[in-house]
Amino acid sequence: MKSISLFALSIFASAYVASAHAAPATAVYANSISAHNIAAMQHTIMNNATRSFSGTMAAALGSRGELPNAKQSPAPQKNSIDEYGRMPEYGTMPLYGEYGDDGSVFGRGGGDMGTRPTINGMWLNWQHVGDDAKFDHMDTLDSDYDIIMFGLSGDDAQFGNGITDWGMFGGYVGGTQSNDALDITENGGYVGFYNGYAWGGLNVSLIANAGALYNSVEFDTDTDEYANMWAGGAINAAYNIALDATFTLQPNVYAGYTWIKSANYTSTDGTHIANQNFNMFEVAPGVRAIKQISGGWFGFIGAKYVFNFAHGGDTVANDVKLNELEMDDYSEYGLGIETSVDRFNMSINVGRRDGGRTGWTFGTSLKYLF
Repeated sequence: MKSISLFALSIFASAYVASAHAAPATAVYANSISAHNIAAMQHTIMNNATRSFSGTMAAALGSRGELPNAKQSPAPQKNSIDEYGRMPEYGTMPLYGEYGDDGSVFGRGGGDMGTRPTINGMWLNWQHVGDDAKFDHMDTLDSDYDIIMFGLSGDDAQFGNGITDWGMFGGYVGGTQSNDALDITENGGYVGFYNGYAWGGLNVSLIANAGALYNSVEFDTDTDEYANMWAGGAINAAYNIALDATFTLQPNVYAGYTWIKSANYTSTDGTHIANQNFNMFEVAPGVRAIKQISGGWFGFIGAKYVFNFAHGGDTVANDVKLNELEMDDYSEYGLGIETSVDRFNMSINVGRRDGGRTGWTFGTSLKYLF
């Protein structure tokens, strides 16, 4: 009788472990799903910040290495009385605010030529992503999320043979991840800092941010709640190859890292779920083409391939270590248009993803330049 009981117990234990390892889309993986979605959100946040702070598409049509009013001196004045009150008396146009409609100078007498605003612009953008997230050891999840970003752009400054600028940003993230077994609702926010450098046609962007995400997961029997925090950094390097005055080819590469604080909690069904912190890495080479279509309208088309790497993130349910969730790499491509009206700059974009994440993206942006 004792041997029969031990045999039955071993069968039960084996079945539990096997089901835990297979775990096709059970709620024990909810934290891992949220962590991978934070990594996907970071991809969108960091790339949107880079595009927003890098200026308008028109700026990408030329190289930048010197501020518009750097190393200039007033035009020599003439003695002729006929010249009084005319442009030579007032100096060169870029130096004096009366003619400084390029936004680089202020006032009209020239005495405040060196005065530049601390903040030279602000922007607001929204990006929606709707795709299928494909994991190993799990059914595909329907992933939908929205990212709202607000940013302030600092003024340019001469930096050696190039130009540097800075900015601050923050915003809201929210979305859902669902399949037949679970439904995760996510809401959170983030803040970040940007620093950019331009040497001729080379543009380098450095970005850092931190955020938090509150999660609620519904499954067959009940609802669990947990929270994640993250901190990350990224670098994006792009080079403008001007093929003519209206067309630029821009090869680029993006690399990012995100540390994600996982949540340990006891599920409403009594399962103790322990999750290791995540280290998410991403490398995404790409290319973008920018074209002045006509008048003040510009367009772009671009593509990149996103390589994902993850370290850590082990999930243990009641002392049973589960298989790690892994997401495949994916390709991303899209197009957009942009125009400016007075000091306002507006753009819209649409994109497509295929591979580990398959679906569509759509977004819009509004900038105001001081």
